[in-house]
Formats: sequence, structure tokens, C-alpha cells
Amino acid sequence: MRSTSYDFFDTLTLSVRGTGGRAVTQLREMYDHFEVPSVDDPDVVCELTTVEPDPEAVLGGPENYYGREGDAFVIRTPSGFLRTDTDLTRIQTSPNWEPFWTIYLVEFRIRQRLADRNRALVHASGVELDGHTTLFPAWRGAGKTNTLLSLLRAGGDYLSDDRLWVGADGSVQGYPLSVNMQPYNLESFPDLTLDDEPDEGIRQRVSDYIDANCEVGGSVVEKGLVFLNRYYLEADGRSFVDVEEMLPHTTYVDTGTVDDVVVLQAAPDADSVSVEPISPREAVTETATISSYEWNARLREYFMALDSLFPSQDWAGELETLIDTERRVFDTLYEQTGTYRASIPRDRDWNTTGISRQVVEAVRRLNTQAEDATVSRQH
Repeated sequence: MRSTSYDFFDTLTLSVRGTGGRAVTQLREMYDHFEVPSVDDPDVVCELTTVEPDPEAVLGGPENYYGREGDAFVIRTPSGFLRTDTDLTRIQTSPNWEPFWTIYLVEFRIRQRLADRNRALVHASGVELDGHTTLFPAWRGAGKTNTLLSLLRAGGDYLSDDRLWVGADGSVQGYPLSVNMQPYNLESFPDLTLDDEPDEGIRQRVSDYIDANCEVGGSVVEKGLVFLNRYYLEADGRSFVDVEEMLPHTTYVDTGTVDDVVVLQAAPDADSVSVEPISPREAVTETATISSYEWNARLREYFMALDSLFPSQDWAGELETLIDTERRVFDTLYEQTGTYRASIPRDRDWNTTGISRQVVEAVRRLNTQAEDATVSRQH
């Protein structure tokens, strides 16, 4: 059985075991930066399995439930299953299990350990441009990756595309996960080409056609095509690439100090980028809400079910403690930085519409304002 090991910031080691299947494949693609020689006694093991669960107690229906199978907790959905021991150290997944639902559990363990160092995970991209570091917390689809790519093409360097670690002391730790390129990212920057296999390219074009021409609430045929697209074309068609392979002039920044936090918000009716100051409290609330949507809400449901089936556990309580700790980190950090909200037009082609240029100009204006404020304080 193939086994690969990863070390996250000298706080947690992970072994991924098995070949094939969405979950283990995506873990390896995303975490390749953290790969290390084989670890004899990893903190967490994620492995592929085809052994179907046979729980003696379930919460839910036949194809969608939480279950207790001996000393193991089981999550079952129509697409597959996950089985884990109750201390979350050995996680098994079926071949078609959604990878991110495994990643949330792994990163929960990393978050707990980094919280002891007053660090918190934030769903944001991070860029250093002209000597200034800006974080961009955002909901999915708000323009986080396109913002990153725009700034990197303008000469910036990156800390992360999707999420990173911030400290109450104003520091930021890069998290160089591979970038999950979506069709709209490639439409905005057509010079960034991926080496897809021929069948992958065909699937991409079919997916794009369905997305453009079929309504979610349309006819029976349209609904069927939307379902096909969402669960078989889009879901399996993730393209993870290294930032430095895509943009060779770009450098990964391991650590830095946060100068500004710019919360990205999609603005469907806008035709240009706008940036406005917001209070640190507003920025913290938006960041915490994004975290809840991205991973905490799902973890809360998992852990409440686990605690119900295994009454000696209190994972839901540990999650709430972690959320409180991370929020205090955000509170302290954001009081030390500029906090803003950027409204981003929802357009698939950032180059032609000029959105990419506007984003770069807006960030450079913030950098200039920060420099002016620093000079003013010194005098």
C-alpha cells in the first residue's frame, strides 16, 4: 500500500495511505509542500478502504446517516462513507468520498495545536505586494483566487490562495496549498494554461456548456444535466496546481506581518471594484461567519452526532472552545491592522473588463495610505 507522510509546522504529522480514490488523491495534491520522509508514528492516518460500514446504531436513514460501529464513528452519504476512531487519529474513506470533508477533520486537529500558540485558521488568500502584506478573507466565489492571481501577475508574492494562519501578535504563517483552479479562473487569465488530459478537456467544455445554458429550476432534462454537471463533471474535475509552476516569477512567503485585511464581497450589480473602511469588529464578524460556512458548521454537526453516539466524548465542546480561541485571535489581530471591505463585480473575465487592474490599483492605494500613516506617526 502506498503511504506518504506530511508534517504541518512541526505540530502534527499525517500519513496518507492507499492509491486511487478522490479523498487520498486530493490530500496528496493539496499537501505536497508538506511531504516528508516516512513517519513511523503519525498523529493522524487517512487511508482508503472499500470495507463497507456495518453499524449497530444509526442516526438517519439507510443511505444518509451517522453511525456507531464498535469503537468507530461512521458518516454515510449516497456518494460514500467515512469511518474514524473516536479520537480522530485513524480516518478511513471510501474511494468517492468528498475530500474536503476529510480535510476539515485533519485541519481541526492542526487548528487545535496552533491555537495553543495563539494562531487561527482563516479562509483567505494572502499576498505580499510592494513590501506590504494583505489578507483577503472571502466566501467561496467572491473572487479570492482571481484577486491572488491579479496581484501575483503585478509582481506580488504569495502566502496562500485559500486559507492561512494568523497570530494575535500580528503575524501570518503561509499555507502553500495547491490552487484549485476553476473554469472562471482560466477564463479571466487565458494565458495560464493547465496540462489537462484530452478527456479532461472535453469534460471541462461539457461542464462549461451545461453551466451556461441550463437552469437549476428548468425542465426535467435541464435539472438532470445540472445534477450531472454538479456531481460528476464539476466535482471530479478539480485541477490543483502549484502557484510557482503556474507563475514561475512568484515566490512563496513563509511568514510575515499583516498590514491590511480586505474582506472580499461579491457585488453582482457593480461594474467596478470599490473599497471602503470597516471597523475591526465588522471584519471579525465577517471572518468568523466565513469560517462557520466553510468548515465549522459541518464539524459542529459531525461532532454533535459523534458525542450523541459516544456519550463519553465531548468533541462539540472542544470545537466551541477552539472557535472562541480563534475569534479572540481575530479580535486582537484586526485591532492592529487596517480593515476594509472590497466589493468585487461578479464577472468571469477579469482581464477584458479591467477588474484585475482595478484590484491591483486598489491594493496599491491601501499600501500608499499605510506608508503615509507610518511617516505621519514618526513625525
